Amino acid sequence: MTKEEDAELKVWMLEHVGRMAPGAVWRPDGTGLRYRKVDEVTLALEQRIDHEQAASMHERIKAIAESVNIAVADDNVMLTSPALSPEEAFRQELQEKQAIATSWTTEDGTRLVDLPLEEAYPEFVGEREVLLDDGETASIDEWAVMVPHGDTTIPMNPDDYNLLAGDDLFMRYHCDFGYVRALTRQQMFDYAESGADGSLLSYGFLVGKTCPHTGVKVPPWMWGTYCDFQDRLSEEE
Repeated sequence: MTKEEDAELKVWMLEHVGRMAPGAVWRPDGTGLRYRKVDEVTLALEQRIDHEQAASMHERIKAIAESVNIAVADDNVMLTSPALSPEEAFRQELQEKQAIATSWTTEDGTRLVDLPLEEAYPEFVGEREVLLDDGETASIDEWAVMVPHGDTTIPMNPDDYNLLAGDDLFMRYHCDFGYVRALTRQQMFDYAESGADGSLLSYGFLVGKTCPHTGVKVPPWMWGTYCDFQDRLSEEE
């Protein structure tokens, strides 16, 4: 793991735990682990699949949390049998996390899932200097997804927004021409089949850290994807 990746994990951990309400549940994807937030600086491991990979992942998560002064209690854990296939376990975890996410609310009590998630857009918040274990610092980009709520917008953690809104709304960014959306594999196939020259370049474009058409910053979860303008996709679908 590079220093930049290590720094990003620490920042993510701080932000994720900071946004969790006391008593909230966190199930990291594909780990077989379930945590509950005890207070602002403490997580408790409640459940773990009885498998060495889950145990190893817990130790890694615990080390990252403790490196940013978040304690992790793991002295009262319920062990469960790894009876499900990886695909079934992933689906079960995702369903449980989505069920939990539907209870998240704003300060005025509005459920986040009831907000106009389709009108949200990712926004670059700024750079943050993070202190590494070796005493050096690293600069990382911070992003939020801005969700309309009345006369204002609410900044949402990108991972939380993805959980609530799904990939179709998450895998896009906003520019002067509207929304740019990442093409799915099926859409790329359809474009290749319908194109006069069979080339994706006739329809989509490859996205890096900046939009090739407008020069705006692109959120990191969109890097390396083929995209098209959403209006065109909607018309052709």
